[in-house]
This record gives sequence, structure tokens and C-alpha cells, in this order.
Amino acid sequence: MAFWSRERRKKDRGEPEGTPEPAALPGPQRLSVVEFWTGDQRHVVGIDLSRERLADLLNREASVRVAMLDFVPDDRTLQVEVDPGMRWSNLAVEESLLVFPPPQPTNPSRRLHRPRQPVEILIGPFEVAGFAHIPPGGQAAGFLMRSGNRFGAVTRAVVRDPQLAGFEQRADVLLVNLQKAGTIRDVDLREQPGTGTDAGDAPPLPV
Repeated sequence: MAFWSRERRKKDRGEPEGTPEPAALPGPQRLSVVEFWTGDQRHVVGIDLSRERLADLLNREASVRVAMLDFVPDDRTLQVEVDPGMRWSNLAVEESLLVFPPPQPTNPSRRLHRPRQPVEILIGPFEVAGFAHIPPGGQAAGFLMRSGNRFGAVTRAVVRDPQLAGFEQRADVLLVNLQKAGTIRDVDLREQPGTGTDAGDAPPLPV
């Protein structure tokens, strides 16, 4: 059996001897704070979102590499620094029912410029009320069910857990695992007192 040295392989490929190996890409230095909810657990994690939006990542990958955080930052718009002592894990995407992206400052160029319609979603033990942003002429429930995405965005979301009296969690943007939803229902605007229909003041796109 013949053993070829690294320099011999470089020579056969036409590379000059002594060519340095390509440097490894640096890891992320700061992580965005994201919250993942399953039916009975809530994970606050740090995740690298420097290259793509969270929604795109969750709709493509079966699992995501995250740093498990033992604290909930007071200001979730701020990123956390990578620490050598962080506990890293591969989080299975399909097990999550609800995902809370980090809040984003309002930016007119990133607003959802599509009509929004109120919708209610029953998923696991949770009740979600909010708005889905859909093409003109569509209906929110049908659009979400036919989207083909694992996760869909609901804005101005309110999450309730009937098992916990008085519990309510609000989010400007919430990513809902549509494949785990039990019911998706259109809501008449008259059932939503105090809510407008102008998409211009919609929250920014999820990161």
C-alpha cells in the first residue's frame, strides 16, 4: 500500500510546494437570542443569524446549532457574545411548535407590504391569535395551510395557554410550526376590537 504525503498531493495537483492550507472560517462572535417552545418545554438559545433569516433557516434545516442559554436577556434585541463555556446543542426543528425571533427595530424597507388578516391557530396546548400577511384576494387560513412552509409568520401575536390561568405572551412576530397546527381559523375583523387593517404599520420581517 502506498502512502502519499500532503506535499506530493499538492505537486500532482499543480500547486506549489509550501502552499498554506486554507484557513478555517471564523465562528460567530455574537448570537441572536431566540426562544423555542415545544408542548412542554421552552428553550432560550443563542443562534448565528448573520448569514440568513431565521424563518429561512427553520424551513430548510432539520436541526439547528444553538447555544443553550441559562438566562433570559432583559433586552432581546441585543445579541450575546460567544463564550467558551457555552453549552452547544443541535435542536430538532420539527419538535418546536412556536419560535420567537429576536425583536427587530422598525425599518420601513423591511415591513410586510401585503394585506394582513386576523387568524387564530390551535397548536399543541397553545392558542395563537394574530395576523397573517397574504397576497391580495387570499384568505389567511387557506394561504397558511397551502404555503408549503414548515413555519409561517404571524404578526402582533398573542399566545395563550389554557392550562395556565391568565397566561399570555405577546410578540411582534411569531413563527408557527404549521405542520403541527391542529386548527387554523380565519377571524372576522369585528372580532378584533381596536385592530386596524393598514399593513403599513406592520412589524418588520422576522430575521
